[in-house]
Amino acid sequence: GGFTLARRLNKDLYDVRVISPANHFLFTPLLPSTAVGTLEFRAIQEPVRTIEGLGHYYQAKARDIDSTKQIVTCQDLYKGVKFDVEYDYLVVAAGMKSNTFNTHNIERLEGVVVFFLKHLFHARQIRNRIVECFERASNYTIPAVQRDRLLTFIVVGGGPTSCEFMAELHDF
Repeated sequence: GGFTLARRLNKDLYDVRVISPANHFLFTPLLPSTAVGTLEFRAIQEPVRTIEGLGHYYQAKARDIDSTKQIVTCQDLYKGVKFDVEYDYLVVAAGMKSNTFNTHNIERLEGVVVFFLKHLFHARQIRNRIVECFERASNYTIPAVQRDRLLTFIVVGGGPTSCEFMAELHDF
């Protein structure tokens, strides 16, 4: 939504600025296809800087909004420096974070044996892990029980992303 609005706003009337930690926007319905290699990562992303007439792009996180002073306090992604961006009109297009429901050890195991699928880097992690498991399973010296373990994938969640990913993995 935020990307579409930033593209469609009349830049002759508005100085459009984007604050986002990601320098691209995703077509998320195709994210599962990138995790198994059906599509390449670049096929589902659109760089922020391709927005014609964009006033400024800040690769940062919005940390606070002062609606009285009309200021967004941001934090730079790389050095952690905080800075303010003034606004006349503000649109908040917040992304989403996976809800783990406080499941024990999920945060500690994320990226090791637990993978989410919300961002491009998640899809890359999953693709790398799948390829690693297939390569390790192809080693003729490992026992059958270990091969079966390496070729067993568990997907938690019954939403559209999980279902689409399972279909893509099955076809892989």
